[in-house]
Amino acid sequence: MKSAWGWTPERTFGIWRHGAGWLKPLMASVPYLTVVILALTMYLASSKATLPRGVLFDLPEEEMSDADAAELVALVMPMKKETLVFFDDSRYVLGDKSSMRSFARHLGERARSGDPKSLLVLADRRVSCEDLMRLAGIARKSGVKRALFAEKRSGVEE
Repeated sequence: MKSAWGWTPERTFGIWRHGAGWLKPLMASVPYLTVVILALTMYLASSKATLPRGVLFDLPEEEMSDADAAELVALVMPMKKETLVFFDDSRYVLGDKSSMRSFARHLGERARSGDPKSLLVLADRRVSCEDLMRLAGIARKSGVKRALFAEKRSGVEE
């Protein structure tokens, strides 16, 4: 098509003047693909870089039998304002420092008497993980080598 001045305008293909025609749309989408790949890489890297702190428990496949009975048993019961720990006919308040020192001393005395003992902690779903981890720390400091966290069963069997 000739203009009124007698010259023909040059037809350009944008910044990609050369190359195959089927490659041009792909080349136009490269910046968007780069952004998607960069976002995916950052997401994957951030999940690998931040490792949660805590304790990993391997849960047993079978229920505890009578032969596996623990020598030390603590029952944890959450109340409205405090969490109670019952151990050897004594009641301890989990939030009270002096009560927990007394519990640790009593647990340490029992753990040191005789062969290595294991602690069975019976709790239900209302007990927070923070309370269970606090009990695990007290048991470790008291000399207990093994702790089993089990559910407190109600009278109804499934």
